[in-house]
Amino acid sequence: MANAGAEFERFATDDGQRVRRVLVARFGVDAGNDVTDEAMAYAWEHWDRVRSLANPVGYLYHVAQSAARRHARWRRAPRFPPETSAPAGIGEPGLPAALAALKPVPRTCVVLVHG
Repeated sequence: MANAGAEFERFATDDGQRVRRVLVARFGVDAGNDVTDEAMAYAWEHWDRVRSLANPVGYLYHVAQSAARRHARWRRAPRFPPETSAPAGIGEPGLPAALAALKPVPRTCVVLVHG
């Protein structure tokens, strides 16, 4: 199991961040982080199965979508993190507002393709 633990740790570090970015784009900061944590916990519990999948990141996205159903009842507008990672002068200052104006599915597509 020690080898599986190291393998999962690499997965969580590399691919887990990709999962988190797309889920935050889809569901907002609060719900996105919550469902990412739930999906990664599921991945750890079922690591033997998850690691053998052709697309474990896509599978965990679907696991997180299921977990997000309980967040949907609040129907609050998603809150997005401030754009602080781009150096000054690079990036579009209106990007967070533009992303927030999109419906969840197109917003997710934009982040997946261009993020």
